[in-house]
Amino acid sequence: MRRLRWLGLGVVLAACLGYLVYSATGSSAEYYVTISEMRAHPSDSNVRVLGVVQDDVVRNEGGLHVHFTASEGGQTMPVDYRGALPDIFRPGVQVVVDGRLGADGVFHARTLQAKCPSRFSSGSPASV
Repeated sequence: MRRLRWLGLGVVLAACLGYLVYSATGSSAEYYVTISEMRAHPSDSNVRVLGVVQDDVVRNEGGLHVHFTASEGGQTMPVDYRGALPDIFRPGVQVVVDGRLGADGVFHARTLQAKCPSRFSSGSPASV
């Protein structure tokens, strides 16, 4: 009887822990499609797309309007965005843009997030 009580307590604790892990990761999980997936399944609604910023960044209006090309897996996509840019935005950085692909073939982004590169690398540490 005592063993059954401990087993029941263990099951309840495991369920609570599982719920906490699920709720913590579910709300912070990012969903996006790649450029090739977006092109394969075009949509009229907003979509989040992952790509790498290329070297053709053009900034206007004091840096609040930017036009660039994002690439992924051999596919490219012109992006037009108006708004504040993250500090780490530059060519070579991965970005997730949220918006719509226009009839003009340009992705009109409502939001732009730069994915932070890992602070850990296999290279040697910088000297101080």
